[in-house]
Amino acid sequence: MIINKSTQNIIRVLLNERQKKLRLRELAGKAQVSLGMTAKVVETLVSCGHLKKKAGARVVSWEKLLQAWSGTVSVKENEKIEFLAAERPQYLIKKISSLLRKETYALTLFSATEIAAPYVAPDTVHLYILKGREKQISNIFVKQGIMPAEKGNIKCYIVDDNYFYGSQEIRGVKIISLPQLYIDLISYGGRGDEAAENVLSLMRKKNV
Repeated sequence: MIINKSTQNIIRVLLNERQKKLRLRELAGKAQVSLGMTAKVVETLVSCGHLKKKAGARVVSWEKLLQAWSGTVSVKENEKIEFLAAERPQYLIKKISSLLRKETYALTLFSATEIAAPYVAPDTVHLYILKGREKQISNIFVKQGIMPAEKGNIKCYIVDDNYFYGSQEIRGVKIISLPQLYIDLISYGGRGDEAAENVLSLMRKKNV
């Protein structure tokens, strides 16, 4: 990780609210970052040309900010737990979404693109789960025959609730926000780069 957590949280909010002008206090509240730190990060982003600051902060070019963010973090850096299930990933996506409907979770990587911008069929289900809920989620899975494993076909990345900002539900399945999904795919590498372009195209359409 090249940038700190607070900066990530602020950028995540800015990209999800890229069509809005946010006052510093509002931005700080949404990002769960102190007002002082928010002011410092905003000034840095203004000096880099990513934001304009006049009665609030507004993104100048969200694509440039997204690209700048993409080179600073990696989904692979997150702590994770893995599980093994007999079912195919396409079926597991629906099963997991049903099992975790009362939990804070969101699919990412190819599992999320399968829902939002189909590109390549996933061979593993990747999802974010809320830190502190690992035991409860493990118990839910085990009761359904989904067992802990060193190398499984379900990978749960353990994160705080800031990661879920802007997440959405599509046909009963929760996926991470499109900016976060793009970042994850870029950092994952391989075919993730191509899938990220599909996500970027979807973001452009939603920005019209």
